Amino acid sequence: MTKAGNRYNLWVADADGENAQSALASPEPIISPSWSPSGGQLAYVSFESRKPVVYVHDVSSGRRRLLANFRGSNSAPAWSPDGRSLAVTLTRDGGSQLYTIDANGGEPRRLTQSAGIDTEPVYAADGRSIYFVSDRGGAPQVYRMGVTGGAPERVTFTGGYNISPAISPDGRWLAYISRVGGAFKLQVMELASGNVNSITDTTADENPSFAPNGRLIVYATQQQGREALMTTTLDGKIKARLAGQGGDIREPDWGPFQK
Repeated sequence: MTKAGNRYNLWVADADGENAQSALASPEPIISPSWSPSGGQLAYVSFESRKPVVYVHDVSSGRRRLLANFRGSNSAPAWSPDGRSLAVTLTRDGGSQLYTIDANGGEPRRLTQSAGIDTEPVYAADGRSIYFVSDRGGAPQVYRMGVTGGAPERVTFTGGYNISPAISPDGRWLAYISRVGGAFKLQVMELASGNVNSITDTTADENPSFAPNGRLIVYATQQQGREALMTTTLDGKIKARLAGQGGDIREPDWGPFQK
């Protein structure tokens, strides 16, 4: 995703950032890209209707379809592992709450019932649970619940502000962004033990996404005052900056292996 002047672009590129092709260009912001499990479709949020609306873009044909344009805000799409549905954040019934919606559209089904803000859903690879961010405890933390809803369980306890969860394909690791002082830093938690490691020395990290093999994480950050995409190993020992387009570049989502 880039912003150059008043032009926003959604790009599809190789894993090293090369050979970028523009999938969509718009004078209004495009955010929150999410690859379907097959790699054939991209869900994203567009502001061309002057409010957030979720579209699904077919990569091969370039065609797109409107998925969620309900009253209020429609945001944060995340595909289920079987590709049949997406979790989204809607404000149609008041505050920001989580819903699932069929990949072909239709009436959403509400998952969460809280007085707080629930957003940034992401499915576990086994499709049995959804991780999300909620401030129901007073500040943003990562929670987990069953795929059909039910009582959420809090997952993050280190730090007072944790957002942007990503789950490794093997289900072992949770990557997320934690506010530490005034800095936003990428964290990796081993879910079984709860052990957390801070793996970057940058202060404006955003939007982690695991590689399909689970061994690397791509994330957005700032280096020397410029937006950049980086990859890192899970222990933070090996990092690389990706090639990229000019302008602000952010919100990466690592696509699946192509079958």
